[in-house]
Amino acid sequence: MREKAQMESMSEDTKKEEVRLQKPALKIQGVGTSFFHFGEGKFVLEDISFTLERGYMLGLIGRNGAGKSTLLRILLQSIPRKKGSMEIAGYNVASHAFEAKQAVGYVGEDFVFLQRETLRENGRVLGQLYPVFDEVRYLEFLGRFEIGTEKIAGELSKGETTKAQLAFALAHKPELLLLDEPTGGLDPVMRREFLYILQTELLEERMGIIFSTHITEDLDKAADYVAMLEKGKLLFYKSKEELWETLACENGGRLSLKQLMVKLCKEGKS
Repeated sequence: MREKAQMESMSEDTKKEEVRLQKPALKIQGVGTSFFHFGEGKFVLEDISFTLERGYMLGLIGRNGAGKSTLLRILLQSIPRKKGSMEIAGYNVASHAFEAKQAVGYVGEDFVFLQRETLRENGRVLGQLYPVFDEVRYLEFLGRFEIGTEKIAGELSKGETTKAQLAFALAHKPELLLLDEPTGGLDPVMRREFLYILQTELLEERMGIIFSTHITEDLDKAADYVAMLEKGKLLFYKSKEELWETLACENGGRLSLKQLMVKLCKEGKS
Protein backbone atom coordinates (compact mmCIF):
# COMPACT_ATOMS: atom_id res chain seq x y z
CA MET A 1 0.00 0.00 0.00
CA ARG A 2 2.83 2.37 0.92
CA GLU A 3 4.62 1.68 -2.39
CA LYS A 4 1.39 2.25 -4.33
CA ALA A 5 0.82 5.58 -2.54
CA GLN A 6 4.41 6.64 -3.28
CA MET A 7 3.99 5.75 -6.96
CA GLU A 8 0.73 7.70 -7.16
CA SER A 9 2.38 10.67 -5.46
CA MET A 10 5.33 10.54 -7.88
CA SER A 11 2.94 10.31 -10.81
CA GLU A 12 1.03 13.35 -9.58
CA ASP A 13 4.29 15.31 -9.12
CA THR A 14 5.38 14.34 -12.64
CA LYS A 15 2.09 15.59 -14.08
CA LYS A 16 2.43 18.89 -12.22
CA GLU A 17 5.96 19.32 -13.51
CA GLU A 18 4.85 18.61 -17.07
CA VAL A 19 2.13 21.26 -16.74
CA ARG A 20 4.62 23.76 -15.30
CA LEU A 21 7.06 23.22 -18.16
CA GLN A 22 4.31 24.10 -20.64
CA LYS A 23 3.94 27.54 -19.08
CA PRO A 24 5.85 30.62 -20.35
CA ALA A 25 9.34 31.47 -19.19
CA LEU A 26 7.92 34.76 -17.91
CA LYS A 27 4.52 36.33 -17.50
CA ILE A 28 4.19 39.71 -15.79
CA GLN A 29 1.08 41.82 -15.38
CA GLY A 30 0.93 45.42 -14.17
CA VAL A 31 4.35 45.27 -12.53
CA GLY A 32 5.64 48.48 -11.02
CA THR A 33 7.79 50.02 -8.31
CA SER A 34 9.05 53.43 -7.19
CA PHE A 35 12.00 54.80 -5.24
CA PHE A 36 14.01 57.97 -4.74
CA HIS A 37 17.39 58.64 -6.34
CA PHE A 38 19.40 61.07 -4.23
CA GLY A 39 19.63 64.30 -6.19
CA GLU A 40 17.44 62.99 -9.01
CA GLY A 41 14.02 62.71 -7.42
CA LYS A 42 11.52 59.89 -7.64
CA PHE A 43 11.79 57.14 -10.28
CA VAL A 44 8.63 55.22 -11.16
CA LEU A 45 8.41 51.99 -13.13
CA GLU A 46 4.76 51.45 -13.93
CA ASP A 47 2.32 48.97 -15.44
CA ILE A 48 4.80 46.66 -17.20
CA SER A 49 2.95 43.74 -18.77
CA PHE A 50 4.11 41.09 -21.26
CA THR A 51 4.62 37.36 -21.75
CA LEU A 52 7.81 35.66 -22.96
CA GLU A 53 7.39 32.09 -24.15
CA ARG A 54 10.12 29.49 -23.80
CA GLY A 55 12.52 29.23 -26.73
CA TYR A 56 12.51 32.97 -27.51
CA MET A 57 14.76 35.97 -26.86
CA LEU A 58 13.46 39.41 -25.94
CA GLY A 59 15.69 42.38 -26.66
CA LEU A 60 15.16 45.11 -24.08
CA ILE A 61 16.18 48.59 -25.23
CA GLY A 62 16.01 52.11 -23.86
CA ARG A 63 18.45 54.82 -22.89
CA ASN A 64 20.26 54.92 -19.54
CA GLY A 65 17.81 55.50 -16.71
CA ALA A 66 14.78 54.24 -18.65
CA GLY A 67 14.20 51.38 -16.20
CA LYS A 68 15.83 48.37 -17.88
CA SER A 69 18.07 47.36 -14.99
CA THR A 70 15.29 48.13 -12.50
CA LEU A 71 12.98 45.69 -14.29
CA LEU A 72 15.67 43.00 -14.30
CA ARG A 73 16.28 43.48 -10.58
CA ILE A 74 12.57 43.09 -9.90
CA LEU A 75 12.66 39.80 -11.81
CA LEU A 76 15.70 38.76 -9.76
CA GLN A 77 13.74 39.73 -6.62
CA SER A 78 16.68 41.88 -5.51
CA ILE A 79 14.39 44.92 -5.29
CA PRO A 80 10.69 44.68 -4.40
CA ARG A 81 7.86 45.26 -6.82
CA LYS A 82 5.14 47.42 -5.28
CA LYS A 83 2.35 46.24 -7.51
CA GLY A 84 1.52 43.69 -10.17
CA SER A 85 2.02 39.93 -10.50
CA MET A 86 4.90 37.81 -11.79
CA GLU A 87 5.07 34.21 -12.90
CA ILE A 88 8.53 32.84 -13.68
CA ALA A 89 8.81 29.41 -15.33
CA GLY A 90 5.33 28.57 -14.10
CA TYR A 91 6.04 29.62 -10.50
CA ASN A 92 3.90 32.38 -9.04
CA VAL A 93 6.43 34.63 -7.31
CA ALA A 94 3.92 35.61 -4.61
CA SER A 95 3.59 32.00 -3.40
CA HIS A 96 6.78 30.32 -4.72
CA ALA A 97 9.43 33.03 -4.52
CA PHE A 98 12.30 30.63 -3.78
CA GLU A 99 11.54 28.26 -6.67
CA ALA A 100 11.09 31.20 -9.05
CA LYS A 101 14.43 32.70 -8.02
CA GLN A 102 16.26 29.43 -8.61
CA ALA A 103 14.79 29.21 -12.11
CA VAL A 104 16.53 32.47 -13.09
CA GLY A 105 20.06 32.86 -14.45
CA TYR A 106 21.78 36.23 -14.55
CA VAL A 107 24.74 37.93 -16.24
CA GLY A 108 25.39 41.51 -15.16
CA GLU A 109 26.95 43.84 -12.62
CA ASP A 110 24.89 42.52 -9.70
CA PHE A 111 26.45 39.04 -9.89
CA VAL A 112 29.42 38.68 -7.55
CA PHE A 113 31.92 35.80 -7.63
CA LEU A 114 34.03 34.98 -4.58
CA GLN A 115 36.79 37.41 -5.50
CA ARG A 116 39.73 35.61 -3.86
CA GLU A 117 38.82 32.16 -5.14
CA THR A 118 39.50 30.46 -8.45
CA LEU A 119 36.75 30.03 -11.00
CA ARG A 120 36.77 26.28 -10.33
CA GLU A 121 36.25 26.90 -6.60
CA ASN A 122 33.52 29.45 -7.35
CA GLY A 123 31.67 26.81 -9.32
CA ARG A 124 32.06 24.25 -6.55
CA VAL A 125 30.86 26.61 -3.81
CA LEU A 126 28.25 28.77 -5.54
CA GLY A 127 26.90 25.86 -7.53
CA GLN A 128 25.57 24.40 -4.27
CA LEU A 129 23.02 27.22 -4.19
CA TYR A 130 21.15 25.60 -7.08
CA PRO A 131 19.40 22.21 -7.13
CA VAL A 132 20.66 21.59 -10.65
CA PHE A 133 24.27 22.61 -11.26
CA ASP A 134 26.42 20.77 -13.78
CA GLU A 135 30.04 21.44 -12.81
CA VAL A 136 31.37 19.61 -15.86
CA ARG A 137 29.26 21.82 -18.13
CA TYR A 138 30.52 24.90 -16.27
CA LEU A 139 34.17 23.92 -16.76
CA GLU A 140 33.54 23.04 -20.42
CA PHE A 141 32.12 26.51 -21.08
CA LEU A 142 35.10 28.13 -19.34
CA GLY A 143 37.36 26.16 -21.68
CA ARG A 144 35.31 27.16 -24.70
CA PHE A 145 35.63 30.81 -23.63
CA GLU A 146 39.40 30.31 -23.18
CA ILE A 147 39.39 31.19 -19.48
CA GLY A 148 41.60 29.13 -17.19
CA THR A 149 39.69 27.39 -14.42
CA GLU A 150 42.43 28.31 -11.92
CA LYS A 151 42.16 32.04 -12.60
CA ILE A 152 41.32 34.15 -9.55
CA ALA A 153 37.85 35.70 -9.99
CA GLY A 154 38.97 39.12 -8.72
CA GLU A 155 41.70 39.30 -11.37
CA LEU A 156 39.43 38.81 -14.39
CA SER A 157 38.92 41.52 -17.01
CA LYS A 158 35.39 42.79 -17.65
CA GLY A 159 35.05 40.58 -20.72
CA GLU A 160 36.34 37.51 -18.86
CA THR A 161 33.92 38.19 -15.99
CA THR A 162 31.01 38.29 -18.43
CA LYS A 163 32.05 35.00 -20.03
CA ALA A 164 32.57 33.34 -16.63
CA GLN A 165 29.13 34.52 -15.51
CA LEU A 166 27.52 33.08 -18.64
CA ALA A 167 29.31 29.76 -18.08
CA PHE A 168 28.00 29.66 -14.50
CA ALA A 169 24.46 30.70 -15.48
CA LEU A 170 24.14 28.06 -18.19
CA ALA A 171 25.55 25.41 -15.87
CA HIS A 172 22.57 25.65 -13.51
CA LYS A 173 20.18 25.37 -16.47
CA PRO A 174 17.93 28.39 -15.91
CA GLU A 175 14.47 28.63 -17.40
CA LEU A 176 14.71 32.42 -17.60
CA LEU A 177 18.09 33.99 -18.41
CA LEU A 178 18.55 37.72 -17.74
CA LEU A 179 21.41 39.50 -19.51
CA ASP A 180 22.22 43.09 -18.50
CA GLU A 181 24.55 44.70 -21.08
CA PRO A 182 26.46 41.41 -21.50
CA THR A 183 28.42 42.11 -24.69
CA GLY A 184 29.83 45.54 -23.81
CA GLY A 185 33.26 44.20 -22.83
CA LEU A 186 33.59 41.59 -25.59
CA ASP A 187 35.49 41.84 -28.86
CA PRO A 188 33.52 41.29 -32.11
CA VAL A 189 34.57 37.64 -32.44
CA MET A 190 33.54 36.81 -28.89
CA ARG A 191 30.29 38.72 -29.34
CA ARG A 192 29.40 36.47 -32.28
CA GLU A 193 30.30 33.37 -30.22
CA PHE A 194 28.24 34.68 -27.29
CA LEU A 195 25.16 35.18 -29.49
CA TYR A 196 25.64 31.79 -31.17
CA ILE A 197 25.69 30.02 -27.78
CA LEU A 198 22.50 31.81 -26.70
CA GLN A 199 20.68 30.88 -29.91
CA THR A 200 21.84 27.26 -29.56
CA GLU A 201 20.52 27.10 -26.00
CA LEU A 202 17.15 28.45 -27.15
CA LEU A 203 16.75 25.56 -29.58
CA GLU A 204 15.87 23.30 -26.65
CA GLU A 205 12.80 25.53 -26.07
CA ARG A 206 13.16 25.20 -22.31
CA MET A 207 14.50 28.67 -21.59
CA GLY A 208 13.52 32.26 -22.37
CA ILE A 209 16.08 35.08 -22.53
CA ILE A 210 15.81 38.80 -21.81
CA PHE A 211 18.77 40.63 -23.39
CA SER A 212 19.10 44.22 -22.18
CA THR A 213 21.63 46.16 -24.25
CA HIS A 214 22.50 49.43 -25.94
CA ILE A 215 24.32 47.50 -28.72
CA THR A 216 21.23 47.19 -30.88
CA GLU A 217 23.11 45.42 -33.69
CA ASP A 218 23.20 42.32 -31.46
CA LEU A 219 19.41 42.36 -31.25
CA ASP A 220 19.09 42.67 -35.03
CA LYS A 221 20.85 39.31 -35.24
CA ALA A 222 19.45 37.41 -32.28
CA ALA A 223 16.23 38.77 -30.78
CA ASP A 224 12.79 37.35 -31.57
CA TYR A 225 10.97 40.20 -29.79
CA VAL A 226 11.96 43.75 -28.92
CA ALA A 227 10.61 45.90 -26.08
CA MET A 228 11.49 49.51 -25.30
CA LEU A 229 11.33 51.31 -21.97
CA GLU A 230 11.32 55.10 -21.62
CA LYS A 231 10.96 56.92 -18.30
CA GLY A 232 9.73 53.76 -16.59
CA LYS A 233 7.03 53.00 -19.16
CA LEU A 234 6.80 50.24 -21.74
CA LEU A 235 6.56 52.01 -25.12
CA PHE A 236 6.16 48.83 -27.16
CA TYR A 237 6.59 45.06 -27.17
CA LYS A 238 6.71 43.66 -30.70
CA SER A 239 7.94 40.66 -32.63
CA LYS A 240 10.90 41.48 -34.84
CA GLU A 241 8.72 41.00 -37.93
CA GLU A 242 6.16 43.52 -36.62
CA LEU A 243 8.94 45.89 -35.74
CA TRP A 244 10.48 45.78 -39.22
CA GLU A 245 7.13 46.97 -40.60
CA THR A 246 7.12 49.78 -38.04
CA LEU A 247 10.65 50.77 -39.04
CA ALA A 248 9.89 50.88 -42.77
CA CYS A 249 10.66 54.25 -44.37
CA GLU A 250 8.94 55.85 -47.36
CA ASN A 251 12.10 55.48 -49.46
CA GLY A 252 12.00 51.69 -49.14
CA GLY A 253 14.66 51.45 -46.45
CA ARG A 254 14.09 51.17 -42.74
CA LEU A 255 15.23 52.79 -39.54
CA SER A 256 17.74 50.98 -37.35
CA LEU A 257 16.74 50.09 -33.79
CA LYS A 258 19.09 52.83 -32.59
CA GLN A 259 17.40 55.40 -34.87
CA LEU A 260 13.98 54.26 -33.63
CA MET A 261 15.10 54.62 -30.03
CA VAL A 262 16.34 58.18 -30.64
CA LYS A 263 13.16 59.06 -32.54
CA LEU A 264 10.82 57.78 -29.82
CA CYS A 265 12.83 59.48 -27.07
CA LYS A 266 12.56 62.80 -28.92
CA GLU A 267 8.83 62.31 -29.42
CA GLY A 268 8.50 61.58 -25.71
CA LYS A 269 10.21 64.86 -24.84
CA SER A 270 7.95 66.85 -27.17
